[in-house]
Amino acid sequence: MLIRRSVFVLLAVLVLVAAGCGGGQPSAEDYADSVVLNRNRADFVLGRITRAQSPEELLNRMDEAALVIGKAANELDDKGAPDEFQPEANNLVKWLRQLSVDIQATADQARVPGFENLLTDQALQGISFDSWDSVNKALAGLAGKGIQVSILQPKSSQ
Repeated sequence: MLIRRSVFVLLAVLVLVAAGCGGGQPSAEDYADSVVLNRNRADFVLGRITRAQSPEELLNRMDEAALVIGKAANELDDKGAPDEFQPEANNLVKWLRQLSVDIQATADQARVPGFENLLTDQALQGISFDSWDSVNKALAGLAGKGIQVSILQPKSSQ
């Protein structure tokens, strides 16, 4: 009798633990909140890049932006998305990851001797990434599906 009761209690605990682990998709509201939060994180770190006061600070802020944007992509990927937000949800994760890579690669390239002026030469008028445009396309698609989110606006040092 004690064994039966112990097995029953163990099964009940396992059911409760499994139920608490989620395993399903988030609600549309939870997903929307996560999109907005992670878009805002990306926007914040991208804005910080333009306010750097020295080349070293610029590169450090690019490193930080790449890290934060990569984490934002991972958080969205881990959360998952309701089917109604596909394929834009998967595209947002994909392009946030690529934007992270692009920013980091640009910072790394600017550290190579001979490329020091890559980010500071006024004639270049800033840098542009195709991945930024693709992130915005995914965000616009999600906005079209009802998420109150705006695209990432261009950043200016002025």
